[in-house]
Amino acid sequence: MQVAILGSGLSGLTAAALLARRGHRVSVYEQHPEIGGVTSSIEKDGFRWDLGQMLVPDLGPGEPGRSVLEELGISEQVEVVRGCRGMVFPDFAILRPEVCSGPYWRRDYLAEVFPEEADGLDRYYQLYDQVHDLLGLRNQPGLGARIRLLLRMLRIRRIKGWTAEQLLDACFSSPRLKAVFSHILADYSTQLQDFPGLIIPIINPEAAYDERLPLQYGGHEHRSSWTFIRGGTRALVDALAAAVIRHGGEIRPGTEVTRILVRDRRVLAVELGGARREPVDAVVASGGAKELFIGLIGREHLPSRFLSEQVENLAVTSSVFMVHLGVDFDPSIHQNGQALCYYYSTYEVEPSIRELEAGVYHEGRDGFVAYIPSKHSPEMARPGHHAVTLYTVAPDTLASGSWAERGEELGDRLISYAEQYLPGLAEHTVTKVLYTPEDFRRRTGLAAHAFGGCPPRVDRTPPRHRTPIRGLWFVGAQSEVYGGVTGAMTGSRRAVEMMARGGRF
Repeated sequence: MQVAILGSGLSGLTAAALLARRGHRVSVYEQHPEIGGVTSSIEKDGFRWDLGQMLVPDLGPGEPGRSVLEELGISEQVEVVRGCRGMVFPDFAILRPEVCSGPYWRRDYLAEVFPEEADGLDRYYQLYDQVHDLLGLRNQPGLGARIRLLLRMLRIRRIKGWTAEQLLDACFSSPRLKAVFSHILADYSTQLQDFPGLIIPIINPEAAYDERLPLQYGGHEHRSSWTFIRGGTRALVDALAAAVIRHGGEIRPGTEVTRILVRDRRVLAVELGGARREPVDAVVASGGAKELFIGLIGREHLPSRFLSEQVENLAVTSSVFMVHLGVDFDPSIHQNGQALCYYYSTYEVEPSIRELEAGVYHEGRDGFVAYIPSKHSPEMARPGHHAVTLYTVAPDTLASGSWAERGEELGDRLISYAEQYLPGLAEHTVTKVLYTPEDFRRRTGLAAHAFGGCPPRVDRTPPRHRTPIRGLWFVGAQSEVYGGVTGAMTGSRRAVEMMARGGRF
């Protein structure tokens, strides 16, 4: 079969490698001159910085992402190291302690900061263990695991439909403590009343706060590891791209698909710039849902209900603004030696999200992330130097001015806010690269950049891998996988398996 892959991010490259390995003729079309999408990297003056996800789950031994790499024969090319993140709030911080006191040290620490919430913390962590046991069972094969999974699901059926707001209200009374578990929703651009409650424990995994924690303990199921990729996410992109080529596929950067030709709800061909047509038996598309279904397919070929419920009503995250620095000192001395730390200047998440939706950028005033990839991968910086990324969620389009006009000003302002926690950044900077939502738009081909794709919501679902068009499959961050490095790879593998089982090429 001749298969066209639209987009060379992790979703597209994974699908292409798996299909080529199965003997299909595969062509990857990428509108940008460089492959990799937001999991690529940028380089300048001997420094390299990632654009995408920094701390990645499920790439450890026996975990879902690693199994995809093993299936493709590229596992040895993607080395990871367990890592963690810190969280700094206005009046306390959650940073990895010098001595690890066990898998629940964060609970114990929070009970010291919020002694009146000790019972609520116990309730939350009981639920936490139940949810993560379910995740561990979901990744296990066999009928026994399926039965245990169903039995464990019965234990939480009463709260299955709760929102994040309901779950946190049931556990805690302190707004500050609720913020500990909900601040990361700013990355999802989603309010508490719209976010599924049971995902709160999933996006707050204890192993992500201390790489020393055991992944198997106390009779519980295996917990996901959280790791940094040696050499940055580009190492993963390069390994997948090499697998595509090795199995006979081709990758065509700088080649834009301008139309997918359809007849009787069946894919026929892709049209490239200049009206050149290439017949195909199937298309696997990543990227934006609206760009695909409305822009490349056309409303006339799609059911109106599908358009209204899964495309036009699509909820996506905001964009991000990144300031990449090369510095001649080690700023991690100010964040407990850790490579990744989240800094929050407010406990109020919801007003910040509303401002983002209105195009109002907080400029780093509400918080930012500092990431130092050269802590785990020294080759990403000059000898004796470090690569640093400061980033914040940001509106795709500013309510006042444009990113091209205001980028330098806003970059300096973000550095200024960061220096309150990481003094010396400006003085020790030897090189700087800004990456704005406009740059991300050009990189991804999206009309409006959404850094995290589609967030989980209680009221909406993104398009499924299987589309109403025969021979057209949708993968990536705006599909049912909801984004993420591992989600991109495992989602594409699931789509390829569905294609093979259903014969829907």
